Amino acid sequence: MSFRRRWLPIVLAGLFIWAMVTAAAVSDTWELLFPEAAAILCGAWIQPAQAWNVDRPRMLALMAIGSVAGVAMNLWLPAPLVVKAPLGFAFVALTMHVFAADMTPMVSAVVLPLLLGTTDWLYPVAVMVIVTLICAGQVVLEHLGLREPIAYTPLRLPTGEALRSWGRRLAVFCVLALPAYALRQPFFAVPPLLVVYTELSRPDNNLRRRPPRGIGVLVCAALIGAGARAAADALAAAGWGNLGYIAVTPVAYALLVVAWDRFRTWLPPAGAVVLLALLAPVSVPALYALEASVGACVWVAAALFCFKGASPEEQDDPTHPARRAPDSRFTLALDAIKSKNKD
Repeated sequence: MSFRRRWLPIVLAGLFIWAMVTAAAVSDTWELLFPEAAAILCGAWIQPAQAWNVDRPRMLALMAIGSVAGVAMNLWLPAPLVVKAPLGFAFVALTMHVFAADMTPMVSAVVLPLLLGTTDWLYPVAVMVIVTLICAGQVVLEHLGLREPIAYTPLRLPTGEALRSWGRRLAVFCVLALPAYALRQPFFAVPPLLVVYTELSRPDNNLRRRPPRGIGVLVCAALIGAGARAAADALAAAGWGNLGYIAVTPVAYALLVVAWDRFRTWLPPAGAVVLLALLAPVSVPALYALEASVGACVWVAAALFCFKGASPEEQDDPTHPARRAPDSRFTLALDAIKSKNKD
């Protein structure tokens, strides 16, 4: 995929992000800024084929349920983050299994309010409105021939296999994320990195073939986000107020597009890494860049070393058993679609 071929969806996604940041800045209501929207825009608008095996109704339902769950846990579960975060991750696994769909950005919808301590119901309302608008825009792009129609195949693993695959993901999550949360260093395990980890733990994920590119994009995103936050803070100190966020967003997005294009890896969560820097409760933006960059290396390495992946030859061979691993939902979806088309 290149910028030249996809320039219109890329520009439209940038305008959407800028409008979202503008609405949050002008109203001084930061629950309207949902960082994962940048990731969903990349996977639903910019990439020619949707990045997840999910249809639009399920996408909206999963993101809505996740955002409501995150706020509800803050309001009604009097427990520290080290308790709520694993429960939130497990809730995502259960919900996606019930819906027979793959929508990993739901991880961010649940965990983000837990990290920020969000208790305002405006957050899930904003998430639902944002995702609805993205789905509507996707329909328009499909009618204009600017992206492929969604080819969703409901897939639900047998209960035992689902428990084993998600149980391992949860165990690794607890080992790596909970110490960071307990030490009040949450940027090592920010939600977009958890989304990357969850996606890379699938043996058929294409990014497993080129992890340095994925890490490079995420590190660049952390640096871009931190730079944008530093610039916005400097403009605010100079009397611009929240207008600084509006001014820096187009520049940050342009730099992100350059990073995506140069690394030839249009990794959706990188967009969320950039926008999250604008919300992160940090007085020194460089700290966000450092922790998120280190976290990117750690979470990508964890996915590669803790979960078996298929070799390039195995990924290219649709009959190979390695492509039929229990947690290879996306590969199974593709195979089912191909088989249906042949019939």
